[in-house]
Amino acid sequence: MTLALNLDRKAPRVRVFELGRVYLRDDSVATTDSTVRGVHQPMRVAGLAWGDADEARWDGKPERIDFYDVKGDVEALLAPLVPSFEAAEHPALHPGRSARVLVDGKAIGFVGELHPRWRQKWDFAQAPVLFELDLDAVTARPVPVAQPVPKHQAVERDIAVVVAEAVTHDALVQAIRTATAAQGLLRDVTLFDIYRPQPLRDGAVVAPGALAQGEKSMAVRLTFQNDGATLTDEQVEPAVRAIVEQLGATLGGRLRG
Repeated sequence: MTLALNLDRKAPRVRVFELGRVYLRDDSVATTDSTVRGVHQPMRVAGLAWGDADEARWDGKPERIDFYDVKGDVEALLAPLVPSFEAAEHPALHPGRSARVLVDGKAIGFVGELHPRWRQKWDFAQAPVLFELDLDAVTARPVPVAQPVPKHQAVERDIAVVVAEAVTHDALVQAIRTATAAQGLLRDVTLFDIYRPQPLRDGAVVAPGALAQGEKSMAVRLTFQNDGATLTDEQVEPAVRAIVEQLGATLGGRLRG
């Protein structure tokens, strides 16, 4: 309703949030001064984004808000906790374009595009992206602790890994972070490109080393840093090799040639 009212007034971009209770049937809840028998009433925080990702871009071209923009908002809201995301369906969200939000393996909410039937009902020109999180999980985050600015420059390495189409971003990052030789040096993992091969024409043959149907290439930037000294190639290269070996062992991945 709030989005519809803003659009009726020709708002080009909409960003809203709300705090409120939801009401869930729960026979274990007894009547007290603050509860009603049979009804669980947790507090939730919800947010919605619609329109262009930025009010003004340097090239003048609009870029619509998408799932990853709001996913980033959820990550910022929960920081310094690091949430994970897994594909999941929710009755209010688009099937295949929604995810469950987890912290330490516990589900705390959802994020995704509004379901097409509700988008059609409200006649939205594009699908808004929204999230709903358990408020207690959000407010229970630890207070950030100041850290000294690193004295030594970070080292970056880019790799492109060929994996099966079913491999998710979260699975890729988890596999990278579990590489033993990289632990202690690896600071960040950033996905910056996904490539999928074009469908083959009838009679065409896959070239040696090329991606087959059902595969995709995921390019990631690995950031390494040592708080005590500047890293050398002799320290970084074994860590990169360990990551590639870990991706092969756990996900069946290989470096893209």
